[in-house]
Amino acid sequence: MRKDWRTKLREDAKKVKALEDNEGTSFDILVFVTNKHVGGQQEINIRDEIESEYGWDLKILHRRDIIGVTGNERPDLAERHFGFNPKREDDHLNQIAELRDKRLDVISNREGIATDLEDGAVAVVHLIPNGVFSGNYVTRSDDLPDLVKFGKLNRNHATETVGKGKLLENSPLGQPARKYTYLRRDGLFEAVDSWVFDDHDSDGLHLNNAKDSTESLDCRVGITVQAGIRELKDMGVSGTVFCSISLLDAKGSTISYEPRISGPASQQPLRTQRYTTDMVEIPLAEAAVVDSLRDPLTEIWQELGWKGNLHYDEDGGWVGPVVKFTDIGTFPADVDAE
Repeated sequence: MRKDWRTKLREDAKKVKALEDNEGTSFDILVFVTNKHVGGQQEINIRDEIESEYGWDLKILHRRDIIGVTGNERPDLAERHFGFNPKREDDHLNQIAELRDKRLDVISNREGIATDLEDGAVAVVHLIPNGVFSGNYVTRSDDLPDLVKFGKLNRNHATETVGKGKLLENSPLGQPARKYTYLRRDGLFEAVDSWVFDDHDSDGLHLNNAKDSTESLDCRVGITVQAGIRELKDMGVSGTVFCSISLLDAKGSTISYEPRISGPASQQPLRTQRYTTDMVEIPLAEAAVVDSLRDPLTEIWQELGWKGNLHYDEDGGWVGPVVKFTDIGTFPADVDAE
């Protein structure tokens, strides 16, 4: 399994320390460059660690720094490798958020492709490319790849061509759909699932996020995002996509977890019918999506009263289940096997 950026930084720090000792010199600053997005408490923690162990100031140049420099000095590379035009209007991100919110309205109102979706709480994953407003990535809807069910990696031949995209529904004969996956020619990827919720009359609505369960929200979202990125790359999308996770009609829900897990003294039931995480930018070249998903997934745990996410360790590494799909691959993706 691929090592995360913290492991690489620590390995580099040891090499620099050895160089410092061998040369009989002393360094003041360690500069670390990574194509990951690093920020918030994780950056503070690693800076404190390096200063405590080596006495150096740590400067991290991460994804947003690189994009900023590239956009100003080499806009051609920004367009080619990051999928955005640096001369675009400043409200581009707002436009993407508005597109996502319109799609959430469609789902909430059970309109359009969501007409057959059953009533009740659902989880929604959106992947929206930077170039979603630039035109279609394929000429015909038939050119789009077959899709996967929410929480699966294997493509399903039951995928149907619908208008400007393709749709895969999971609906028993004569029954409302419990989930669907949708991909448009402009690159918008949408996946909806109700299976992660259980409604118990005695103690209300539960969101399945058990630590060791492959059916947990975290695990199913991660698999779905990994599969969605594969489909986007197959249709020619490059650069980065914006990802957000939404919970609809889920007011009052709490997290269901194993009895042996010590959770918070009192969970905070979800306070709104529509909760949407901050959008995170994911590079399509990155196969292991769990690093990018850490912040939005953890945001949901914290919104429900938890201090952190049981599927990640204190360094931000994934400690949830590894799921193997026969002849398809694994989640999290094993990049060394690609």
